Amino acid sequence: MSPSRSRQTGFTVTELMVVLVIIGVLTAVATPSFTRDSTARKGRDFVNFVAQTLQRVHYDAMSVRVAHVAIICADSVTTYRTDQDTFSRRITAPPGVVIWDATPDPTKAVNQAAPLGATDSDTCVWMYFNSMGNAGTNVSAANLASWKVYVRNEKLGATHPDGGFVILVTGLTSYVSVRSHTF
Repeated sequence: MSPSRSRQTGFTVTELMVVLVIIGVLTAVATPSFTRDSTARKGRDFVNFVAQTLQRVHYDAMSVRVAHVAIICADSVTTYRTDQDTFSRRITAPPGVVIWDATPDPTKAVNQAAPLGATDSDTCVWMYFNSMGNAGTNVSAANLASWKVYVRNEKLGATHPDGGFVILVTGLTSYVSVRSHTF
């Protein structure tokens, strides 16, 4: 004979509440890490898209034998063929990611005062690629200027590895590379 069970099996309300509290604490601890990683990824992805766009402009200028221009503003990069009025591509920065500066002067440090202006403002920088694929500061690109484009992820601290980047474009070959950079 087996004894009859008077107690029901299952979880008590107290046990369920303890489990929910533990899940809530774990979620609260993990959420900032996930948010920071997502923010870092957005900045890193934007920098890579800008670098790919500059490489694409270089190839387009050589393939169609027409000079191209990349207009670099704080919130976007827009590319044009110099013989057309419509833009070829436009990449817009995600919230919190800013193109801080773009300069062909290798001795100039990044502008710490303020970022570039918004799209189509007078403070945007024009980077030209001639039909030979060289980068420069004018349509003929005879000066073969090497460029540095500084991008800052505003939502991350200056010490974070993904807090800032510099995109380097060599004047002669228009070789594009990306490096981490602290501001």
